Parts: sequence; structure tokens; C-alpha cells
Amino acid sequence: MDKDKLIRKVQNSLKLGGFNIRRELCNIIVDELVRNKIDLRNKESFENCLVSLSTSLENQCSAGQSIEKEQVARAVEIFLNAGHDKNETAFSVIRAFDFPKFEYNPDRKLYFLSQRKSTLLSEAGTKPIIFIDRYETILQRTKRIFLKTASAGTNQKLTLQTVDFLLTSSNLCLKKTLVLGSILQVSEGKYYLEDPTGIVQLDLSHAKFEGGFFVENSFVLVNGLYEDKILTVSTMIMPPGEEYQESRPSFANLNYFGGPSRIPLRDSTNLKDYAAKKPDGIMLFFSDIWLDHPMVFEKLEILFEGFQNDPPIAFIFLGNFISESHGSERMDILKKCFKQLGDLIIRFPHIMDNSQFVFIPGMTDPATPHIVPRLPLPSYITGDLAKAIPKTIFTTNPCRIQYCHREIVVFRSDLLPKMLQGTFFKPKKENIAESITRTIISQGHLTPLSLNSQPVHWDFDYTLRLHPLPDLVVIGDKSESYQGTHKGCVVINPGPFCENGFEFISYVPYTNQVEPCAL
Repeated sequence: MDKDKLIRKVQNSLKLGGFNIRRELCNIIVDELVRNKIDLRNKESFENCLVSLSTSLENQCSAGQSIEKEQVARAVEIFLNAGHDKNETAFSVIRAFDFPKFEYNPDRKLYFLSQRKSTLLSEAGTKPIIFIDRYETILQRTKRIFLKTASAGTNQKLTLQTVDFLLTSSNLCLKKTLVLGSILQVSEGKYYLEDPTGIVQLDLSHAKFEGGFFVENSFVLVNGLYEDKILTVSTMIMPPGEEYQESRPSFANLNYFGGPSRIPLRDSTNLKDYAAKKPDGIMLFFSDIWLDHPMVFEKLEILFEGFQNDPPIAFIFLGNFISESHGSERMDILKKCFKQLGDLIIRFPHIMDNSQFVFIPGMTDPATPHIVPRLPLPSYITGDLAKAIPKTIFTTNPCRIQYCHREIVVFRSDLLPKMLQGTFFKPKKENIAESITRTIISQGHLTPLSLNSQPVHWDFDYTLRLHPLPDLVVIGDKSESYQGTHKGCVVINPGPFCENGFEFISYVPYTNQVEPCAL
């Protein structure tokens, strides 16, 4: 089959799939595939190629539209690089300030890398952008889910509206209509629903709450009766969460997670095969591991003795690393404690040589003020341990961990107490784990709270987002341990190690399974 016939075959096949593509662009596709030694004359190879190209073009929302060179190039790149990258790493810890920053283009329905550099001392105009960006992320996700529900032909066809839709009406009953907005308390006891189009007062006296914690500044979907400029809420629910497979296409082939790779490694065939060689490998997560606790080194010695013949992939320690009763002397005490920890690890050379040790600061550990993301622990404290144990990593709070094809987000924050304090509706105790899991996943954010409750560096709010969802989210919370799964994402809290019977979490990346443990 000569080149002209191949070009016609590609053009006709894509046309049957609903893609109106010019001949010169088909020529680019054929040239690029032939140059990369893809045998288009082979029927199976040709069909696999066309399925990948069609899927990529469809994910770029190009069906029924004229295809441009940029979309073609991206579709071909995705097909050629699926599961392969020269910068593949088996284990990588990504600092918050190194996370890639994306901006959403609503016209093209794609995310693109932001060209604007974030700063810690950002301008005042950055503050409202935090909530606009959060809103836009949830809005485009919710629209996509509603559209998918409608196309599935279900009876529950819902309409999504904005606040200005209410403001232009005198009275309205929202039966199958939902309004997306952020809960806002303007004055004591008076709550409003706000989105970029306006603000409307809420009457919550008859509201039924479902699916999570409803706190100020969180985003919700509401319906009810709008009359006399007040929306009497009938039902208030969390926005629908979205599984990774549904969110992923809007990032095309960009590495949304961070790290040295140019493309995301979650679909890497090489790394999946690498993980399969060690299916029982585990990662251990500890929170509030007070190094000045009288029994902590005794317990860690027992732990290391138990794992010296089969070292874990990594020990991930979340602060706080010291109790709060030492005042101005805590820097020197912490320095001595970390040196003591290094001396203990040296006694187990097999663990020292094969396991990674990751340290994430708590909110009261010496670092930047109580604003997230937080810088790593100061080198004055950690220097002795870092010299003694080469495989130590002192990172930010939050951080991301990539192990083979697994994506893990780790965050140390007392999230549950703040949600329980600020929520309009407190779930039953047995439903707390499910509620906090659904809240984090539905909001797509690690701290869906007001900035008064959890201060955030305005320009770095994107480092707290969960979109697309990772495989595992670890919240170092001072509350009792909890675990939940929603939309394919596992959310866990190991519980405070030194206050809760020396509890921790064991995680198996290969199977994505979590097991509570205690010493």
C-alpha cells in the first residue's frame, strides 16, 4: 500500500468516527507514525492506532469540528508515548512548590500549563482568584457529569444554573434544577450562596443535608424555593466527585502530577511491570510521631527489628515531631531527637540501604507560619540525620509521592476537628469517615474551609487541589484514624502515633490496599 492510499485510509477512517480532518493533516499523521516505525499496513496495528487517535481527538472535544494541527500533534504524541517516558522513576517525592500549575480553557475544554509564576507574597487581587479557580474546576467537572447522565438516558435529568438565574426571577421552584455556589456567612447567622455571577440569601431552616461536611466557603449544589429574594433550601448536597479516568482526558498528555517525567506515569506499562516484581512491597505512614515521647524510640526499635529482613519501600513520617511543651528550646531538642533517630536507623543497615525515609512537617513544627503549603524542616534540625542516612527526604506539607504507577498525596492538617466545628450538619459518628472522604473528593481540595480556619498562600492554592484524583490521599489528622474510598480514591488518616496506642498505616502500592497497624 503506497503513501497516498494510507493517507486516504486514515482520512476515511477518521471521517467515519465523526472527525472532519484535512488531507495535509493526515499526511502529518502518516509521516510521524511511519517515522516511528508503526506498521500501518498491519490491520491490528492500524486499528489500534486509529482507536487511540479517535479517543484523543474526542477527549479534546474535536468531534464534528475541523481538526487543527495542534490537536493532531497532541493525539499522535499520546499514542506514541503511552506508557513510556525516558524520565520514568520508581520513587519520587515532589515538593508543593514544584507542583505544575494549570489553567483551564473553557472554550477548548483543556488544561494548559500556566505561564505565570506564583509568589509567596502575592498581590491582593490573587485572593478572589482562589475561589474562582475552585469554582471553575468543580463547574466543568459537574457539567461533564450532568451531560454524561443525560446522554445515558436516565430519568433524573438535572439542570445546572447560576445565581443570576435566580436573581432575574421573582419566584421559582427548583425541582430538577440545581445551583452551584459557595456557602458564605455575611453576618452572624445569615448565610448566602455565591458564585461569580452574584449572591443570594439562603434560608436553611428546612434544608436537608446529604453527603459530607457543609462548612463556610465549601461548594455545594442546592435546590428549593426562590421567593422574595431568598432561596429557601430544600436539599443541599456535595458536588459529584469524578473518577480519574473521567478527569484525565482534559489534561491530554501533560504531566499533571509533577516530577521529572514529561508525561504522567500512572499509565506506564514499564512501571506497572516493575511494581509487579514486588507485589508485597509496603509503605508505612506515621502521624504525630513525637520524638521526645519517652517510649517512641523503644517502639521504633521494635518496628525496625521486625522489618530488618524485609525492608518497606518507605517510611513516611508526618509531624508534629515534638510535643508543644518545650517553648524556645524546641529547636535544639528537635535537633538532638533527629540525631538520635539517625543513630537508631544506622543499627539496621539493611533498612537504611533499602528504605526511603520521608519527613513532612506538622503545623507546629519549626518552619514557616501556620500557612499551607509549608516549607520543609530547617536544615539546622535535620542536618545530622541527613548526613547519617543518605535516603532521607525532608519535604513540604503537602507533598506528592509517586511510586511506580501509583500517585499519593500526603497532607498534615487537623482537618476533621475544623470540619466538625464549622459544619451546619454533623453526621453520625459511624458515618464520619465516609463524610470526610466524600467532602475531600467532592470538593477536589485538601482544605475546603474558609481562609480563617485554614490560612493558605493565595498564589499556591493550586497545590492543595485533587484533580485528577490520586490513588491515595493521606491526611495526618489528630483525630482517631479513619479510612474511606470514593470514586476510586482511598483516603486515610493514620491517627496520632504517640497518642493513639502507637497506630500507623501499612499501604501496598501494587494492590492499592490499606491496613491499619499498631505496635
